[in-house]
Amino acid sequence: MNTPVRDIISAHQDTFDALLRELQGDLHRSVVCQGELRDVWLVRFCTGFDWKVPAIAEKFRNMLSFRERYKVDDIRRKYEEGMKPSEIPGYGVHHDAYMCTFLLHTGQARDRSPVNLEQTCKFKFADLAAIEDSVADQYIIHNLEYHSFVLDKAYLESKCLKGYVKMMDLAGAHMSQMSWVSKWASNSKHRKVRLDVDIMECYPELFSKVFVIHSPMFFSVVWKVIKPFIPARTCDKVKVESSSSKSKVLCTEAVDPSILPTEFGGAYTGQWMMK
Repeated sequence: MNTPVRDIISAHQDTFDALLRELQGDLHRSVVCQGELRDVWLVRFCTGFDWKVPAIAEKFRNMLSFRERYKVDDIRRKYEEGMKPSEIPGYGVHHDAYMCTFLLHTGQARDRSPVNLEQTCKFKFADLAAIEDSVADQYIIHNLEYHSFVLDKAYLESKCLKGYVKMMDLAGAHMSQMSWVSKWASNSKHRKVRLDVDIMECYPELFSKVFVIHSPMFFSVVWKVIKPFIPARTCDKVKVESSSSKSKVLCTEAVDPSILPTEFGGAYTGQWMMK
């Protein structure tokens, strides 16, 4: 991550050219395949699916069909016109139930990547589970497209492949919450059937780093449940830390502590903000 896209393409030029030939009849199907965004979207898929042209082409076409089916290009245009995350369908019921941010109050890690913070154990899991499927589906589609939109803007400014730095704080976790982890896994399976696509495969390489901090001793049990639902390359980017002091070091190495909330080892004590 954070590498110039043109350098990534140059290192795999023959494969990239072969992919362009394979997809030449499909690139008209979405705005993300047009203009300056074409190369970064193709590189994300190439990186996420190991530069294997047949697999990349299949996943890319699945993504295009997903965007057409759910009118995701229209969602993208709304973000371009200034729609905020707080205007996402289902925002209210979701954010009444959990504490997280799309971005820090400044919005960037040390390498200028966007940051996503999450205090997972403060979620109101029963409230989240009670949200209607149609509302939850629209929310996750808008949510992932927003994350992608932010990364695309970062690419247009830097010409580098960017990914979110995600931090998950598990302070206060207890075994009684395991049932909700299983419920989340079940919901993920059902969503894949409802949407007729693995939605995470439509947005490969969203994250450059994933830090799980204040991890409880039983996290290995949780990890076995959730790992099958997370892209393999994302799993490879996960760093888990149980020690409070080491958790702080992990987070502050990635993000300036002056802008990082105290829960994540920083010095910022203001209100968390959604942008």
